[in-house]
Amino acid sequence: MNRILVITDGDSDFLRLLQKNCNITVMSLNTVSVDANAFDALCVLVGNGNYPTNLSAPLHDLMDKMRRAEKPVFCEFVGPIGGVRLRGTESTERQRMVYNSKAFEVEGLQDGDLFDGHSNECIKFLPVEEWHAPILTYQEYVCAHDNMKITEEKHKEGLRALWWMEKTTLISSIRLCNFRRARFTPEANWRALIQEIVRFLAGERITVEFEAPVCIHETVEVKSAADVKAAVQRGLDWIANANILKNGGKGGAFEGFTNRITAKEGTHIRNNTIRTDCTCEIGGALLFDAFLTGNPKSKEAADNLFKFAFDWLQVKEGEHRGMVRWSEDAWETCYQDDVARALLPLLLCQHFDKEVPYFEEIKQALDYMLITTGADGLRIAATEMRNTTAEFIEAVQPAGYAAPCAHFNSYYHAILLLAYRICKKPQYLEMAEKGLATLMAAYPDTRRETSETEEQCRLILPLAVLYGVTGKKEHYDWLCRVADDLQNRRHPSGGYAEWDTGYKAFCSRNHKGECALLADNGDPIADLLYSNNWLPLGFSYAYLVTGEKRFAELWNVTASFMMKAQIHSDNKLLDGAWARAFDMNRSENYGIPHDVGWGPYCIESGWTVGEILMGLQFMQLAEKKYA
Repeated sequence: MNRILVITDGDSDFLRLLQKNCNITVMSLNTVSVDANAFDALCVLVGNGNYPTNLSAPLHDLMDKMRRAEKPVFCEFVGPIGGVRLRGTESTERQRMVYNSKAFEVEGLQDGDLFDGHSNECIKFLPVEEWHAPILTYQEYVCAHDNMKITEEKHKEGLRALWWMEKTTLISSIRLCNFRRARFTPEANWRALIQEIVRFLAGERITVEFEAPVCIHETVEVKSAADVKAAVQRGLDWIANANILKNGGKGGAFEGFTNRITAKEGTHIRNNTIRTDCTCEIGGALLFDAFLTGNPKSKEAADNLFKFAFDWLQVKEGEHRGMVRWSEDAWETCYQDDVARALLPLLLCQHFDKEVPYFEEIKQALDYMLITTGADGLRIAATEMRNTTAEFIEAVQPAGYAAPCAHFNSYYHAILLLAYRICKKPQYLEMAEKGLATLMAAYPDTRRETSETEEQCRLILPLAVLYGVTGKKEHYDWLCRVADDLQNRRHPSGGYAEWDTGYKAFCSRNHKGECALLADNGDPIADLLYSNNWLPLGFSYAYLVTGEKRFAELWNVTASFMMKAQIHSDNKLLDGAWARAFDMNRSENYGIPHDVGWGPYCIESGWTVGEILMGLQFMQLAEKKYA
């Protein structure tokens, strides 16, 4: 095995990998004099520094000698090398790397395989001659899940992430040294590639032993209530460990973690926005825990969260009295779907034989939204204070919006129905029935936001609530139809794959704003922000109102999937959470990273974690009813 000299500025995943698998000597960047004849290969790892590192004159001399001797040289995030000069760096967020098998044959990889390096930056070198063979190149927009067809010309045009400077000198223009803690994906692709780099340095085709991934997903099935309770507890622990509550909930709940994972040290960047929906969805999970376990700390935190939402994020007087604000960042915006998910946990309290807190405030919120609802039972995506005038209301009330979208409307209908169960206000039932009838008249060709799968997942709970209120066979048939259609998307893992017939969704294959995870129908991608996350509560409520074993079985399947998708990690900021994208074949968080805000690695405190937890908890109530 080659004697490898490693020049580095500190600990890294790649360094530990070499220490474990190779014969290495480690020296610092301050090394002045080294006998090039004493080593068979050179590796420079400096990607955990602040900038691309310029080598000292003695290290330049050492590298020149080893290159002339055609010894293996690997340089990671190093500045000027030989005659190749540095010309700044470029952020590579939402760009993806594509593999060129012609430049470097890697066992297990195919030409065009995709690599994601998250929030990386890439060195731009000048000149880059044609004979500098690219192995990984960045492409601006890649609408593919696993692999893309790419020409040599496209590789030449793309920013070079990994390339041959000479036949024995390999250059990484990106931060690669902390590939593990930065959670580069897909994991198998990176392991195959890095193993080949290690073999290049070692001079032998060794089998490299890797450290365990930062995030692990276990293959589990729900066998007992104890299994579900353990998963719920891990999710509740994440809320505490990730400091999701601001001032114990008195300041609301933070949105969670963005899609950004830094390549330098693997930090998952927090999103500290305070949103009404996230605040109340997390409040719902904590409130349900208090109901089920009697935990006083959960009850106190939930009370703080709901008090904050109604005291500060609902308009108390004037022409907009009752309006629930979207967030601290959008003070005069009202999204009815976000309002619905904020009010939903409290309205579900009636099924725990509990008094519904803040019911007067809930009615004020519903009454405000009713005046901007069309005759077809639908609202536009959102209303703004400045535009919600008397003239606007007069124009929209007798009209329909001609945009039947479950994403924006169906949960609004659900909370109207849940409120109707309590106060019997006829307008709530009338508008909810009209709205869901409008949606089902268009179904399955509703106006989609991210996918057809999302629309189906969104409809389960509202249709179950509708049937529970009316008992009408037509409404039962609607529920069964959507649930049956959804089974066409079920993956053997128990998750439901994204699908969008005709790719009609507003966010389908987008790269300039919000973007769906789906590239092509048939991809094994599950969305836990917009689709699968609604199903635990939807199926458990359907079981509550029908008593049918089929809905209990569907809940069991989706609960098992949620346990597989739940993150297990030594990193307490991640352990117990769920990220947006889950590749059901790989059992890994992975997907198209083009969404401007909510990409595949984001962890939404409310939409994802809070909703899944409430759905897992709510089934305990349903099971008690039919025990």
